[in-house]
Amino acid sequence: MSADNARQSRDRSLAVVAQQMAKQDVAGLPRNYTLFHEALSGSDPALTRDVATLPAGATQAQIDEIGLRYQLPGFVVLSIANRDEETRRVLDLVGTIAQATLKKQNFVRALETAAESLRSGSASGLADIQAELDHLQANLSETLSAEIGLTKSLELAADRLLMSSNLAEAARTNSLSDRLTGLPNHVALAEKLDLLYAPAAEHRAAALFVVRLVDLGEMAQTYGQVTAGRIVKRAAAIFRKAIKKNDFLARTATDSFAFLFEDVDRSGAKAIADRLVTSIADSLVFAGSGEGHYPHMRLSIGVALSTEAFSPQQIKLHAATALESLRAQGSGAGTDTVAIFGDPSRRVS
Repeated sequence: MSADNARQSRDRSLAVVAQQMAKQDVAGLPRNYTLFHEALSGSDPALTRDVATLPAGATQAQIDEIGLRYQLPGFVVLSIANRDEETRRVLDLVGTIAQATLKKQNFVRALETAAESLRSGSASGLADIQAELDHLQANLSETLSAEIGLTKSLELAADRLLMSSNLAEAARTNSLSDRLTGLPNHVALAEKLDLLYAPAAEHRAAALFVVRLVDLGEMAQTYGQVTAGRIVKRAAAIFRKAIKKNDFLARTATDSFAFLFEDVDRSGAKAIADRLVTSIADSLVFAGSGEGHYPHMRLSIGVALSTEAFSPQQIKLHAATALESLRAQGSGAGTDTVAIFGDPSRRVS
């Protein structure tokens, strides 16, 4: 029955998206569906506002500009196409440089020919000398014109390359960030774990925490996606205060965060996990200030130690296994909120 309800909810959501797109006369492209679905979900108020301000019959360029700004899937491909266009322009510039070089060579040859003619006395009269000078002047004018055009082309190319570089850097930054919280995302976490297990790394002991907001889905259904988004942002702010300078925090899924703590062993990991649970219990109630208090938000925390895993994939698997063991035991009173992979008292393995 739950699967049927989920399918019906998804169908209703798609119908609302299609209706809104038709109302605003937006083309039925897959990337446009993604944009309007994100906007109507309300998970990012800024994105919702930008889409709401689109005029009826907005051009695809206006829609693409919003999608690229928020780095939505399907729109990022457009930035790759833009890089291909910049490559074509650079190749055109190479051709312009070759033409300018050829004109210089022609001028040098004309100058050498005129000089040789004067030295040999073959230019016997003023008319011949004047003709040689006219020829040189014409070649010089072409050369100067080519130089001016080349300078302008180089300046324009430099500006475009700088803009392209800035856009690429912004795209990379966005690709590593969670739009709702501003935290690093799952891609950034993967890079961090790769560095942890790199051959040249110091291989210091570290603990990976995967933290799940257990009640977020229910709260989203009860209070709406906008409120759920506020809860997530408030949780992110609380979690930020729980880490030190060399620790790492990321939002890795709709209801999940990940921490990477350095120099933490099994006993230290348990103490940190308990502190996270307490901080959420004490502070997250204020996420709904002005709209009433929400029920207590429960956490499930799966922990894995780098000393017991031999790769980024394995430590993530260990943490996920520990987290799944909590899900399997249910959510009744007295159930655990923290599981550490390899803990003999829990047989999490």
